[in-house]
Amino acid sequence: MSPIGSTTSPKPRATRVAERHLANEDLAIRFVNTAAWRLRSDVEERLPSPEALLDWFHANDLVSRGERTALQRAWKSDVEAANSLYESAIALRELIYNLLIARIDGQTPRTKDLEAFNHFLTAGGVGATLAWRAGDYAWRATKGVGSLLTPITLSAAELLTGIRSGKIRQCQDERGCGWLFVDESRAQNRRWCSMGDCGNRAKAHRHYQRAKGYALKSD
Repeated sequence: MSPIGSTTSPKPRATRVAERHLANEDLAIRFVNTAAWRLRSDVEERLPSPEALLDWFHANDLVSRGERTALQRAWKSDVEAANSLYESAIALRELIYNLLIARIDGQTPRTKDLEAFNHFLTAGGVGATLAWRAGDYAWRATKGVGSLLTPITLSAAELLTGIRSGKIRQCQDERGCGWLFVDESRAQNRRWCSMGDCGNRAKAHRHYQRAKGYALKSD
């Protein structure tokens, strides 16, 4: 499981632009990307508490405003329940990240990751689990019970087993962004999570390096 830090910081304008772009991604990817700067030693946690998780659920239409209010009230009197769901959600997020990275790298996923992910599938009453067959992800029938995390789990399973699974990418920003995205470009050569943030920074850096090189040659 990837190490997750507890740091948060104010979001610059470019980051807010990137997050608006992220809203077009699959639910599972939006959830995975609540951990920022994954390729750095200190990953930035953007869901630092059960309350932040609940706000994310609401922002992504997983709970209504009334349901969020009801859960907030319930969690005030049952902190253990709030923490339990929060810990499960973060664990699911990291499992999804691990499975997606295995797909990106063309590697066989770890058995323990598949088994843990399948626990979420069965706990959510989906009636199927995820299996690794002949070098790819596939469905396997089973049974289970309901879960608030089911939509995220289903989104991840659909993405991993669908025709778009080969288009999953990780941002190549040199600063260590690490956000995931689905490359829907015609040429299948998208490198960054957002041109409004990482892409512009990379281009600006290349321009600076070229200009610096020309200046050195002229000297």
